[in-house]
Amino acid sequence: MSKNKLIRLLSCAATSMFAILGVSAAHSDVIELKGMTPWTKDYASSQPFFMFQDMIEERLKGKVTLKYLGGPEVVPAFEQFEALRNGVVDVILGAAAYYTAQVPEASAMLLARKSPQEQRETGYYDLMRDIHRDKGGVIYLSNLTGVPNVGFRLYVNEKIDKPDLSGMKIRVSPVYVPLVNGLGGTPVNMPTTEIYTALERGVVNGYGSTYVGIMDFALQEVTKYVINVPFYSKDNALLMNAEKWDSLPEDIRSELEQIAIDVENEMTRFVEKKVLKEDSLLKEAGLEFIEFNDEDTQKYLDAAYKTRWEGLKEKSPEYADKLRELGG
Repeated sequence: MSKNKLIRLLSCAATSMFAILGVSAAHSDVIELKGMTPWTKDYASSQPFFMFQDMIEERLKGKVTLKYLGGPEVVPAFEQFEALRNGVVDVILGAAAYYTAQVPEASAMLLARKSPQEQRETGYYDLMRDIHRDKGGVIYLSNLTGVPNVGFRLYVNEKIDKPDLSGMKIRVSPVYVPLVNGLGGTPVNMPTTEIYTALERGVVNGYGSTYVGIMDFALQEVTKYVINVPFYSKDNALLMNAEKWDSLPEDIRSELEQIAIDVENEMTRFVEKKVLKEDSLLKEAGLEFIEFNDEDTQKYLDAAYKTRWEGLKEKSPEYADKLRELGG
């Protein structure tokens, strides 16, 4: 082999090696965040996570990626907060009902009557952020309520004309227990995936669910009545591991903060549309809507809110009143 040919081969090899190393270095500069949701990917309440993921891809392409690891099939919903706190994952769509053992004040998200946008103005958001970091070791990025005070409803298969669930067994998550107890019903805890069969077999007489989304589980097929008194706000938030957050460059943190705000705003528009559409779909499916007079509606709402605020004050005498003041 001639000397010139050898030089050319070595030059090409070096160029190729530098190109490979360059690609590798560039790839290693991309920050990968790992995330999960407490519900399956196709469930309506999971959508804010994917809004966040899409906005990161659009605005931080080449800088940050958010990899979806899965939902409760990967880590059970009640265990996801610990997975976040321990750094197993970096981001979760957190449902407060699933992590109040670690951060009792998170339940105030349910009770807040102000919109997420108003919460940022009153100081509520800043207080929740401080509490989450201090008690949970996580960063409270955004509140995904969407529209306040239309988070949940009760659905039953026995017609009632007043706020009284005596003799009725109602499927609950921790969210609905105070309301069901306050109205004289019997709470029955079970996963969402078991509600359909439990209604079919008469194991329960009704259930609590988000204001929108019961059609995701085809529950309209085995439900007769909607108690049309919405209560609470959605208790979902985007949360990030605090150590991971602190490790990010300042410009990345700043961009993620803005994306989190934009997800809040997008969720408000998303929920407004869903709420308008939901009732018409349920009526088309044959569900009958139960309405109460003003006095009974107030009794119903008192059962939902009063015990919860009292319970929060017992668990958090330091913050409960302030959260109520700032959150409305």
